[in-house]
Amino acid sequence: MDALADLAEQYAQDEIRVTHTQNLVLPHVKKSDVHALYQALKPHQMATANLMLVSDIIACPGLDFCNLANARSIPLAQRISERFRDLERQYEIGPLQIKISGCINACGHHHVGHIGILGVDKKGTEYYQLSLGGSADEQASLGQIVGPAFTEDRVVDAVEKIVEVYLRERRGRTEEFIAAWRRLGIQPFKDALACL
Repeated sequence: MDALADLAEQYAQDEIRVTHTQNLVLPHVKKSDVHALYQALKPHQMATANLMLVSDIIACPGLDFCNLANARSIPLAQRISERFRDLERQYEIGPLQIKISGCINACGHHHVGHIGILGVDKKGTEYYQLSLGGSADEQASLGQIVGPAFTEDRVVDAVEKIVEVYLRERRGRTEEFIAAWRRLGIQPFKDALACL
């Protein structure tokens, strides 16, 4: 944060904004300074061009930082990001919004995630309920629960399985996840997750 504050002072008139998607924006940057700012962000691992891609995850604070939460959110988001860390693969997948909430209060907006993940407590064990097809765009929709909840050690594999179904069933690279979901419905995803 200190490094980002220094860069904001140098390039963005000392201003940093936080978006509702948990991304940081440095406003007022001169076009002539964009490349230099990008180069300065690289050593701090803040220059990844992953906006709206599978690793650009919204996650609430979760059980690690919130007394209301039933499950951890941030470590799960980190594991999903690690699984999909290859930027070329992220571009192959295209726009895909994953949103994680550690409890039903929905601070991570899981209900409007293309893939929504809700942390639930089952007899003292953290589980994650997956929903698909949520969207907060012009065709707003709430995600549909896709099946039984997954334990923490299986939820990343479940996300991988969902992405595999999408890549196999989409109509070319231009059909985004949400469009494929609206065309296909829940069944192909539900079938794929049944084997986990």
